[in-house]
Amino acid sequence: MPGWPRAGRALFPAPRPGQTGDRQSEGRKALRAYECLYIVHPGADGAELEKSAAKFSELITGKGGAVRKTDVWGKRQLAYPIQKFTDGSYILLRFDAEPATIAELEFRLRVDDRVLRYMTCYEVPEGTGRSEELMQLTERKERDRRGRGRGPRGRGPRPGGRGPRDEGGRDGQGDQEAPRAAARDLDDDSDEGEDD
Repeated sequence: MPGWPRAGRALFPAPRPGQTGDRQSEGRKALRAYECLYIVHPGADGAELEKSAAKFSELITGKGGAVRKTDVWGKRQLAYPIQKFTDGSYILLRFDAEPATIAELEFRLRVDDRVLRYMTCYEVPEGTGRSEELMQLTERKERDRRGRGRGPRGRGPRPGGRGPRDEGGRDGQGDQEAPRAAARDLDDDSDEGEDD
């Protein structure tokens, strides 16, 4: 169907082979850089948070990945309630892994009762030029999203800011305000003659 996005088109495409950001190991698939931020139940203490981070780090290293950094941000207030909780403890993992590892990691995060929300995304290395491409793609998608409902087929305002009435409209009658103004002037002239 026209207008629908093509299947298999990702917002953040995978890096091309040989680009920086791919980490090759001998005889293994390319490792990609990821970050995973997840929110843990607010009742968890420091030891539970460290245990949770260690459990997911162990999963990543067990699948052939490498954890570069683990940040425990601690308890923070949520922007909106999640499962009737207004705050939660944030943990950020930065790691290198194969794409297949992400599916397993997200499955484990989903079934863990202590995890309220999670988000895993591809990390774009600085200086590769890919970040500019992704920013342009994201800006274009945001522009398209904001433009819905304005102008023909939701593609934004008409060029030059001119609407259909300024161009003659659909029925070709042109500007409707000029005949109305002329009719008001005629009405004013007729009222002046009646006062005599």
